[in-house]
Amino acid sequence: MKHQKYYFDNDFIVKKVNPSLIIVFGYLVIIFSGTLLLLLPISVKEQNSLNFIDSFFTATSAVCVTGLIVKDTATFFSPFGKLIILLLIQIGGFGYMMIATFFTIAITKRIDSNIRFQTLSEFQKFSSEQIRSYIIKIFIFVFSVEFIGGFLLFLRFKNLSENILKTIFYSIFHSVSAFCNAGFSSFSTNLYNFRKDPVILFIFSMLIVIGGLGFVTLRDIKMNLFSIKRIQTHSKVVIIMTSILIIVPLILFILFENNNSLSEFSIVDKIFNSYFQVITPRTAGFNSIDFGILHNKTIFFIIILMFIGGSPGGTAGGIKTTTFYILISHIINSLKGRENLNIFKKRVDQDAIKKSHFIFNISILILTLSIFILLITEDQNPFKMIFEVFSAYGTVGLSMGGELKNVSLSANFTVYGKAIIIFLMLIGRVGILTAINIFLTADRKEHFLYSKTKVIVG
Repeated sequence: MKHQKYYFDNDFIVKKVNPSLIIVFGYLVIIFSGTLLLLLPISVKEQNSLNFIDSFFTATSAVCVTGLIVKDTATFFSPFGKLIILLLIQIGGFGYMMIATFFTIAITKRIDSNIRFQTLSEFQKFSSEQIRSYIIKIFIFVFSVEFIGGFLLFLRFKNLSENILKTIFYSIFHSVSAFCNAGFSSFSTNLYNFRKDPVILFIFSMLIVIGGLGFVTLRDIKMNLFSIKRIQTHSKVVIIMTSILIIVPLILFILFENNNSLSEFSIVDKIFNSYFQVITPRTAGFNSIDFGILHNKTIFFIIILMFIGGSPGGTAGGIKTTTFYILISHIINSLKGRENLNIFKKRVDQDAIKKSHFIFNISILILTLSIFILLITEDQNPFKMIFEVFSAYGTVGLSMGGELKNVSLSANFTVYGKAIIIFLMLIGRVGILTAINIFLTADRKEHFLYSKTKVIVG
């Protein structure tokens, strides 16, 4: 007879639920709610109409903070529709579980055990007792950063329109979208018209980087700002990888594109645009230059950046900087014939190493199958489709575009193609481990071992 598992809390006992299932189900509920709201006539401008698949695609892209669009956000949606997209981005950026926890605290002054358990599954760094203060501090921090970003953008956007309310909305929309690494813009040309405004590019870049560092790392840096030695290994890895993934691509971008997409710029503008364009593939999705004219070699390393993504616990997607660091370090370590992987005089747990390899391998498998299916269902440029797939999985939002103006290549896809991109965006947002855990049961154990055999590999 199988026994039910229960999770014990101080005051009561509740049945233990699969947190991965709850997380995915929660995202789907929010996406469907957003889909229905966007289908309302009030959400689009009078001459426009939206079908279900395009509404579902837009809602998924917003909640998964991706930024791939099948309709021009600036000209297709009404102010109400843009507000719905903004709210979906904010919910997606926070993570719906944190929002559920926050409102539970606000209303009941306590954390329900199921919610606490599910929250811990997303933020395993903290004990359940720390969740309350942690969530509140995150909300305060996020709104503070978005407010400051919005104010600074307002100072630059104030000449765009005589309507001050519209300018305020532009500022808030882009501040939230940048911090949440969403890539949605209320301008048809994204940030292309601001390509020669270094202040705008710098503000966006800072919002993207702060959002992509991860709440855990930001908290650690704040607590140990004047005592670097006390910064945790996780945060050190994040800082190192973030720095490397900015500096190296920045140099490559300037070298590759100096006489191509950067040819119209001054030296200062070349540096700022290059800096911006190597930050935004780490799941932000904004662009200040035309991606359609980039060299293939530039596109290729941008694909790599999209695949790696940001850092755990933040608003970014991808396989994460820490996963990539451990993966590469373990490969180098193995080539040297060492059994243990040591980082900053600390031994990395074998479970973390196994998870890193698992995340990488499953991600490559999913991406390969998705590309194969799209090659069957879609009649589009294969290289552009590969770029679109990596952009969706990394929740980036960059696109090389198609025949339709001011929208992603996905706008040209059939219903089947759009469904594949929707699937990739959702998996990319909830995380591959969360998605896989829905189908795995931790209770199954091996009660006996078979005899060993040899298989020739390599």
